[in-house]
Amino acid sequence: VLRRVAPHLVAPQQFMIPIYGSPLRIAKMGVGVALYQGLALGRAAGPARVVGRRGAVGLEPMVASDRLAGAATYYDCLTDDARLVLALIRDAHRHGATVANHAPAVALLTSGDRVVGAAVRDALTGRTCEARARAVINAAGPWVGRVAAMGGGRALRLRPTMGSHIVVPRSRLTIRRAIIVSSPRDRRHLYLIPWGHTVIIGTTETDYAGDPEEAYATAQDVAYLLEAIQAAFPRAGLGPRDIISTFAGVRPLLDHPGLAAYHLPRDYQAVEDPPGLISIAGGKLTTFRRMAQAAVDLAARAIGGGAAARSRSRTATAPLDPRDGPPDGDLKGRVMQAAKHEMAVTLCDCLIRRLHLMHELPDQGLAAAAPAARIMAPVQGWTEAQAQAEIACYEAAVAHTRRWQTSAGQPDADGR
Repeated sequence: VLRRVAPHLVAPQQFMIPIYGSPLRIAKMGVGVALYQGLALGRAAGPARVVGRRGAVGLEPMVASDRLAGAATYYDCLTDDARLVLALIRDAHRHGATVANHAPAVALLTSGDRVVGAAVRDALTGRTCEARARAVINAAGPWVGRVAAMGGGRALRLRPTMGSHIVVPRSRLTIRRAIIVSSPRDRRHLYLIPWGHTVIIGTTETDYAGDPEEAYATAQDVAYLLEAIQAAFPRAGLGPRDIISTFAGVRPLLDHPGLAAYHLPRDYQAVEDPPGLISIAGGKLTTFRRMAQAAVDLAARAIGGGAAARSRSRTATAPLDPRDGPPDGDLKGRVMQAAKHEMAVTLCDCLIRRLHLMHELPDQGLAAAAPAARIMAPVQGWTEAQAQAEIACYEAAVAHTRRWQTSAGQPDADGR
């Protein structure tokens, strides 16, 4: 669907799965690949196939060759998740939504036992305002339980988990396509995704009980990922010094008692609890449209049906504006576009969540921080002191991605 409605944000990506051990595994993987293509019903982004040892080495010469039997390849799609979110927000604005950045909900407004809105605080000025509505959708990700609790809601049983990634130069890991490898420690699947001149490697799966804002890749997470890469690509010789950046996030998964963190399914649930508050949790990026439709349909029923409840969703056919694609141009042009047209109101907004410099440049964008702040200052009305404070905040964000270098003693990727 995204290839149809947002072709400027989605691109086909070939994946490869190295196969080790008995040649019988080649036959089994062949059956799996055929089933995958069959379930796609002709909608797969490209062909799938199974190759032998020689073919696998030809596809990816750096892959470990000891006991290599062959490989399977198939196609999925790659998207810039931050640009996709921004495109959806801009599309909502074009359809009449009022959009507020850096504006957390600090309380829910109630009338009797029903939620009728939220008190929202401008995090940049401290000003609080009230937004009233016939229904409130709580799609706050890892904070969804906290928001629901403001109104007394307790229907969702959450199991937050943290996933960590590392980013390395593609010059040090010269893969040609996305590759799925298994951790030698617990056989979990890990993904290596080519991203420009870098490779993103992840992810871990750890139970997490802290503040989602403070999540970071620990030394144990990094060691776990490097261990897998060193086993899968021994000739690359990757080590800690090759890491450009790290990042971690918290998933608002649904709890399934008795399952280890890395076995939790990605199912989702939308509930109305208390009346007027629709909370949605679980899922993953792949199912975001279906989750949104479930939440909106439930909200329509909550406000009494009518035309909204009877109308058919257009989410699978309405195109996103192609002007919301990745920005072109030099640093000044990209920073100006982010500040003027993409709601980047802090330096971190710009360099992390719009331009991605923190995860792509060898110095994580530190050299670009001061020039970018000077470009944004007149747009945002910053004084020199405010601009320096923005630079300091960005430097702190970069330091956060490097906490793994001094985080010994934290739980590892298995939760130990």
